[in-house]
Amino acid sequence: MMLDVSLALRSPGEAFPFRHEEVLPPQEVLGEEIRFDEPVVLEGSYTMADEALLLRGSLKGTAQASCARCLKPVSKAIQVPFEESFLHTSQALPEDDSEAWEEQFSFTGSKVELNPLALTLSVLALPIRFLCGKGCEGVPEGASQAQDDSQKDLPEAHPFSALQQLLTKDQEV
Repeated sequence: MMLDVSLALRSPGEAFPFRHEEVLPPQEVLGEEIRFDEPVVLEGSYTMADEALLLRGSLKGTAQASCARCLKPVSKAIQVPFEESFLHTSQALPEDDSEAWEEQFSFTGSKVELNPLALTLSVLALPIRFLCGKGCEGVPEGASQAQDDSQKDLPEAHPFSALQQLLTKDQEV
């Protein structure tokens, strides 16, 4: 969804409150799928200063993933303060300054797309790995043995089947 900033364009320097909900698609982070089953909420104020829209506030949401040790579902609440500027691109940038704005959020007209900001803030706020608790002991002993047994019978088309054959040859020696 888009945030209408027409009030700020008409009254530069004046702060206006906003609350915006953004639905984020599942993300793959370091091989793990992270889901945001509920919309994340961006809340704060926006102000137009020169040709930049300044947004200040916080992002709140909940991320769902699997525990890195036992694979149980885990929810992690995230809350991130932010202060970001969006360049109003109604005027062309000078060629020598265009590289300086390469990674800058921008918008045209009177509406701002907040999905890239919400996605960036959410992913950067995630923990390195999700754990269901400090005392999580991981997968039970018997479960890991069953997994090893299932890997012995990998089909030839499996991408790691050649590695499995090398492992078997080393064990025979």
